[in-house]
Amino acid sequence: MDDLLSFLYTVIDTLSLVFFLDAFATRRWDNWKFKLGVGCFVALLFWVLQVPFVFFGRNQAMKIGMILLSYTISARVLYKEISDKMLLLLVCIEYLVTYYLSFGLGMMGAFICGVDGESFQTSFPRAMVYGEINYSTELFLAYTFRRVMRKRSFSGRPNRLTGVRSWLYFLFPSTSVVMLVLLLYMTTGKNASEMVIAAACSLIFATNVAVLYLLERMEKTVENQERVLALEQQLQFQAKNMESASQLYTAQRHKVHDFRAHLNTLQGLLENQEYDAAEQYLNSVTQEQTDRLFLVNSHHAILDALFNTKATEAIQKGIEIDFELNDLSTLPFDVSDMVVLFSNLLDNAIEACEKINSNRVIRVSAVLKQSFLFSIRNTTLPVEIKNDTIKTTKPNAHLHGFGLSNIKLILNKYHADFVMDYEDGWFQFTGEIET
Repeated sequence: MDDLLSFLYTVIDTLSLVFFLDAFATRRWDNWKFKLGVGCFVALLFWVLQVPFVFFGRNQAMKIGMILLSYTISARVLYKEISDKMLLLLVCIEYLVTYYLSFGLGMMGAFICGVDGESFQTSFPRAMVYGEINYSTELFLAYTFRRVMRKRSFSGRPNRLTGVRSWLYFLFPSTSVVMLVLLLYMTTGKNASEMVIAAACSLIFATNVAVLYLLERMEKTVENQERVLALEQQLQFQAKNMESASQLYTAQRHKVHDFRAHLNTLQGLLENQEYDAAEQYLNSVTQEQTDRLFLVNSHHAILDALFNTKATEAIQKGIEIDFELNDLSTLPFDVSDMVVLFSNLLDNAIEACEKINSNRVIRVSAVLKQSFLFSIRNTTLPVEIKNDTIKTTKPNAHLHGFGLSNIKLILNKYHADFVMDYEDGWFQFTGEIET
């Protein structure tokens, strides 16, 4: 009976480790080979659990070491696209989590029953209940963890550990193993020496220092990730605006071609003194010109293409838009920065106007004098501005909200001043860049 239960628990431990590793690594096989590998893993682990009792008695440290070794070897065979260091770290963490879960549930059960831990786990009816609760909880948590991680697309990402930080990551499981062995040793009624306790405290101190360092590096990683996402969006804006400018240029060429054809037709009608026909033709041509292709002329070719493209987009969406500009031909700033800046501002304004049913208006001002003053004012639903930030309302917020971040990055680059304001249904963004 004991051997059967031990084998059953070994199977559950193996499945729990497989579920846990599935969240981080890729299976080497997806068919019967993987199942056969898991079966061999169970047999190896079951044999390993018997070795310490035969050769080392009840030496818990040796038992833990052999289990971790068999876990790592088997996992290396079953999984690919993951480094050895990362695999060892994950194996240690999974073992520690499940062991502490088992230990905690055992101590809780012993406390509830009013007996010591060893008596609780050796009493037959209590041990059966404890085993059922412990291993079913372990399997459920491992399976749930895998599902959550796969749903959030984390699978396969953290598969490499290199450099000094890899050793810092190992400090936590190493310290946990030492504390686990020390805890098991003390539960047998033996006393640990002061030197051992001092060494354990030193490890805990080093682990906390490592955690602080890794948290600081993690914050920098998140910041760099946000910068990368912002740069990717800038590239998308530039590509989009280049395409729009190209379409605008092509459309204008067609207009010029049609204009020449209309002039030739009118000239022919006038030469033949067909004045009524010429008037009718001129009226029909005028009615056809419903889309105002060029609304803006600031003598800055690229910004004109951008402004006219956005103006056409706004008009097609039923948004009234007007511009107040002067000669921007001598604007001294990087053109790509200006394109990203005004693309984001105008896209935000258009998107805000689309959400309201009436009074859709955008006012654009860009004036170059001693400094470059610009302002985008648009009607909108109520918005809350906090710390110069407007929280995105789009789903997957971590993938959005970079429009305003891009604007701030560019303005900070030029040490510009800016202010955002919302009042009576109008949002306004105003900035000034010293030339």
